[in-house]
This record gives sequence, C-alpha cells and structure tokens, in this order.
Amino acid sequence: MRNRRWSHRWMMDHRPVYSTMRSYRWLWSASKLGLSLSDTNEAWKAELDERVRKFEENFRNNGLLNCDIEKSVGQQLLLLQAELKQIKEENKKIVENYTAERTMRKKYYNMVEDMKGKIRVFCRIRPLTRTEQARRGHTIVTCLDDYSVILETPRGPREFQFDKIFNSECTQEEVFLESSGLIQCAIDGFNVCIFAYGHTGSGKTFTIVGDRDQRNPGIIPRTFTKIFEIIQENESKFDFKVSAYMLELYNDRLQDLFVNPAEAFSKRIEIKRDRKGLMFAQGAETKEATSASELFALFEQGCANRHIAATKMNVESSRSHLIIGVMIESSSLTNGSVSYGKLSLVDLAGSERAAKTGAKDDQLKEANSINKSLSALGDVISALSMEQPHVPYRNNKLTQLMQDSLGGNAKTLMFLNISPSDSNLDETLTSLIYATRVKAITNSAQRNIDNKEIAQLKEVILKLKSGQPVEEDV
Repeated sequence: MRNRRWSHRWMMDHRPVYSTMRSYRWLWSASKLGLSLSDTNEAWKAELDERVRKFEENFRNNGLLNCDIEKSVGQQLLLLQAELKQIKEENKKIVENYTAERTMRKKYYNMVEDMKGKIRVFCRIRPLTRTEQARRGHTIVTCLDDYSVILETPRGPREFQFDKIFNSECTQEEVFLESSGLIQCAIDGFNVCIFAYGHTGSGKTFTIVGDRDQRNPGIIPRTFTKIFEIIQENESKFDFKVSAYMLELYNDRLQDLFVNPAEAFSKRIEIKRDRKGLMFAQGAETKEATSASELFALFEQGCANRHIAATKMNVESSRSHLIIGVMIESSSLTNGSVSYGKLSLVDLAGSERAAKTGAKDDQLKEANSINKSLSALGDVISALSMEQPHVPYRNNKLTQLMQDSLGGNAKTLMFLNISPSDSNLDETLTSLIYATRVKAITNSAQRNIDNKEIAQLKEVILKLKSGQPVEEDV
C-alpha cells in the first residue's frame, strides 16, 4: 500500500518523463514484434495519410474542400451584409416616414386647436449652466420631435406635447419668428397676450426680455421693432397710434414702473374691465411712442424700477411679475373704421422653494407672495381646463389682470421655460404638468373694430369727459 502511494506520487511529479517512458515502451513492444523504428514511422505516416484521404473524400462528397468552404462562407457573409444593409435602410426610411407623419399630424392638430381658440404653448429648454456642469449634472429632458418632449423620472419616462418645442440650441431669433404672427393680430385689432412661465432660474426673463447688454434681445424688444416695421409698411393705408403702460405686481401690490418708486408706492392702481371684456389698469401712467427706440427707452426706464435680487439659483431673480400693455389704435384712411388692439407682454416671476434659493427676510416674503399668486393662477387654469362653472379670477390681482387672456377675449401664447438638469426634476415636472393644463384652455378672441360713426362718437365722449371743446360738425 505504501509502495503504491509512493509510485503514484512519483508519476504525478514526473509526468513528462512518464509520458516519454510510455512512448519508449510502445516502441519496445513494436521492436519485440519484429518492427524497426523506420517501419514504425512508416506505419504512422500511412495511418495519417489514410485519415487525410478519408477527410478529403468526405468533403468532396459534399462538394466542400477547405478553399470551397472559405469561398462559400465569404459569399454567404457578403450576401448577409448586403441584406442587413438593405434592411437598415428600409427601417431608416420607415422611421423617417413615421416621424414626418407624426410631426405633420401634430402640426395640423395644433392648427385646428388654434382655430378653435385654444391657448398655444411653446416649450423652451435652456442649456445646462456652468454650475450644473461643474456638479456633473446630467440632462433629463429629451426632444422627441418639434412638438414632443420626454422627461426622465424615477417612475420612467413621461411624454408631453406642446405646440412647439425649442431645444437648448435654438436662438432668440428662431423663438421670436414662431410668435411674431401674433403681433400682426394685435395691429389688426385683437387682444393678444404672450407670457413666460417657469420656476426661478429656468430662463424666462432671457426668453421674454433678453440678456443684460441686449446682445441677444428677447421677445419684448423684438416685438417693439416688429410693431413699427408693420406700421411703416402700412402707413399709406392706416393712421396708427401706439401707447403703453408698464406695471409690476410686487408683494400683492400693483406698482407703476413709469414713475419713480416713491411715487409708485403711494399711487393707487385698480384693475377694471370694459364692456368688451378687456382688462385695463385704471390710474396707471400711459405714454405714447412714435418709434421702436422710444418704446424701448420707456421699457428700459421701467426695468430700472423693477425689483430684482440675487439668489442661489439665479444671479438676477425677478421678485415681481412684469406686465407690459401696448395699445395699438389704427384708423383706416379708406373707410374711417378704427380698430383697437392690445398686446400684453408678461414676464411672470418664477416659483421657488426657499430651501433651494436661500431666500430670507424680505426675499422670503417676496417668494411667498410670488408662490401665492402663481398658485391662484394655477387654480384658474385648473378650473378653465376642467370647464368648471366658476373660475376664481378674483382670488389674486395677477389672475384679475390676466382674466381676458385666460378664458377670455384674447389670442394667448404661453412660453414654458424649463431646466434640463436632474437637480431640477421636481420643478420641471410641475411646470410641464402646469403647461399641459394651460393648453386645454379655450379663448374666444374677437376683433375690436368700430365703424367711422361709432369711432367719432367715442371721440366726442372722451373730449366731453376731459372738458375739451367739441366741434359742431362732428
């Protein structure tokens, strides 16, 4: 037993040697049978040749030699690659056709909804900021096409559809071109409202106003230029009169931005509604402008009086809602008819959470006021989207001011501004849901136009009210 263990161990430790010994043992056996070493080699060679012959014969019977195999496999591979390429091209065409059809269908659907009076909603996605990139934040918003956006949430992706989607690469010019048609509507005598919504730091003010040095002007300054371009093109047919007021809703109080802050604080402004359902600010300073530069100068004067502050989420955070009203009166030189258009441009302050913005003391009070007014606006939007019989316009001054723009006599466009950063997921999701409800609201916009006789009578009444003399032939 002991010898067996020793021999097994010796064989395991000397495997190569043992293998060689086995070979020599076979050769020794062959020599005992009378076979020499050369005979043994010949026997091995004969056996090997026989095996190769049988192998080749087997493949000949099947028509496949080694070269034939390589050639056949190569041909099959080329055929498969060609088929795969064709399938990929066909799939690409199918996807392109489907995307084009889907986009066209959405476009026509939005056109029909616009004809019905539905409020139009444009969604703009800002790029990641340097701070967000430094934190290695990632994008959670993807543009599916020109009308759909996908938000990645912990519960999976959610798709939202709007009248237009602007990705982070879109320019101010491209954004303005999509909305410039509404300016013509205001000149034609319609009530038009364009307002920007989104949480603080989402890019609302950049969209609606532009940057500080106006290298990238926003909707408002471009609108001023467009108004007077249209006026210049039609000055041989119409006589135009342009005037404007500029207000801010700060801490639940309307303040006139065309006067100094001290005077504005003591000035009383009331929100009124005329017979046609148009809202106006009684007591607000209204100034005329004869050119785009004059109108922009008034705008800069008002912006200098607006409340802004720095927060953790925004270097210049709007601490109030900005409301600009541009009234355009056009008199036809042909038949004497007069149309009255009003263009409301609104930059809403952003909703915010104090924990994120670091708001304290006065800023916290401002934030609470902003959130309160936006909450009231949300209640109005919910009531209108669900077609409830009572709409709570009177719950806040902001909703009173926008009463003719939401569910009233106006062509309304909402710019939804959102952040693509994962750190703003909750705010972005809330904004997208908010805007979806706005898109369901229907307005009934009608042109405000009077014939020559009615226009003359209105002029007489205004003169009598102001104590001015009235000509007898009127």
